[in-house]
Amino acid sequence: MRLSVLVLSICAACVSAAGTTIIRVRTVDGSVLRVPLPDDGSSSTISSILNTAGIDLNAADSDGKGSLKCQVGPPGRQTDVLDLSPNGKDRDTTAEELGLKHGSMITILPPPMPKKKEAQVTSNVEEDENNNRFDPFPDLAKSISFSAANRRARALSRGVSRGMTYGDISRVRSTMHTVEHQPTGALNRVYVCQVGAARFQNHCVVQSKKKKPKGNTTKKGQDLNTIENRVALLFGTINKERVDQSRKVARTSLSTSREDQKMCEVAKVHAIWEPHMQKPMINGKHYDEGCLLSTYIGDSQDTPAKETATDRAIRVAGWLGLQPVGWIFSYADEDRHEDGDALPVHGRDAVVGAKLQIETMKLKGRDEGRKFITLTLDGRIGAAEAFQLSDVCVQMVAENVLSPPIVDEKLQSTRFMTLKDPVVVSGEETKRLDSVLLLVNTAMLSHVGLYSGGTNAPIGGNVKKMSGALLGKTRKRILAALEKKDGSEVLSELCDFDVLLAIDALIGKEESEKLCLLVRKYARGQKKGTVINEQLKLTLRSVLGE
Repeated sequence: MRLSVLVLSICAACVSAAGTTIIRVRTVDGSVLRVPLPDDGSSSTISSILNTAGIDLNAADSDGKGSLKCQVGPPGRQTDVLDLSPNGKDRDTTAEELGLKHGSMITILPPPMPKKKEAQVTSNVEEDENNNRFDPFPDLAKSISFSAANRRARALSRGVSRGMTYGDISRVRSTMHTVEHQPTGALNRVYVCQVGAARFQNHCVVQSKKKKPKGNTTKKGQDLNTIENRVALLFGTINKERVDQSRKVARTSLSTSREDQKMCEVAKVHAIWEPHMQKPMINGKHYDEGCLLSTYIGDSQDTPAKETATDRAIRVAGWLGLQPVGWIFSYADEDRHEDGDALPVHGRDAVVGAKLQIETMKLKGRDEGRKFITLTLDGRIGAAEAFQLSDVCVQMVAENVLSPPIVDEKLQSTRFMTLKDPVVVSGEETKRLDSVLLLVNTAMLSHVGLYSGGTNAPIGGNVKKMSGALLGKTRKRILAALEKKDGSEVLSELCDFDVLLAIDALIGKEESEKLCLLVRKYARGQKKGTVINEQLKLTLRSVLGE
């Protein structure tokens, strides 16, 4: 008897529940309210349903956040948005017209974000998407940074209870750069001017002001000289030559042409130019890259600025048929050769080299400007090594993903860099990057540059180290060569880039260009018939005899 009564009560409850239509209302905070409709629920309007759920339709207008809006269906589904403002056309829409059934959901949409907050969230996105940014390698460029993409994804998923989806995480991860070893670069080898490199190393050695003690009080091997690290710009040419230079094949009339032999591109450094008035930091431990970057990086303003020393060096180099092909810096850090895995190029050096390469690509174009060399020289012994920067390194510097650390007394080594945004290395995300992954090993050979002054040039150079002006001895040699009838001797004295740059500051651009073109012919072997006319001789005598 009791069992029959229980079954009858359950059936009665099911009949009563089956006759009631329940509508779910999802609020902005994610909570779900259940609203039962009356028997004639098909004629109920959406405004009456929301009022039954306890939602004030006029609250949004009174707070100044705009009209209340909703949609039929769960969040994320693309359906029509209903306007529930006092003058909205959807406020009196019935449940039958909306197709509401038992279990249907009405989602209240969150109000739009204020313009001030929206501007703060999207400010970094607008900076990354700035059209003025130059991408040296567009195939590797990211339209948005990882930080901006992550903030945007979190903001969009803030009103959704499930959070970020796997698709959102995948899209955010796609904004990370993948850093891996690059086996080859744009150049196969580089020919470094041995005269210019020796002169650069000599300028790094600074004689100590302390007087050497008399007698045998000085310990054996003690050096009173100190090392001040310096930077310089490399001018040269880009040439093509055979990959295998050592292979010699006997040729006959039946031999094939040389065109079928594999060729490669090489850089030949003919002049090393050091910016004047360099001020190394921390007692010479860190070179002054600002003296080169501040004048080498182009100005975006339309008004032409005053010609800098770097601009003048590039102009004179162009008359000689040269172009910027790289840069060189010196170091004297013990930690760069403390173990077998020592690396002469650290993160700070890679950032400086990438900035110079980006400006060269702007100047010469992407294809020609990417042929850029980074030379390192030990200021103590003169040992040099050549590298190229990987494509992803240059692109990350352009996007400001890599930034140099602040130089201070506590800074010991910058080989491992701490990044602002993570990158993918060996399939893993990391913010700590080894700078060895940013380098491309490059073969280095030695030669004598055309505009180095030759092997007989003084080791310290023909100009003053700090100002770049001609030395008194150099003036006398050039004036003595001008008095001789044979004009080849004066042209031989002028086959020095520093000398030509110093003379360019004393004479006009027109006379300087004519002089550089004559020196260019003479340096390339056209010695017969290449002489300086009387007008140029008179100009040189007048400026050098002062």
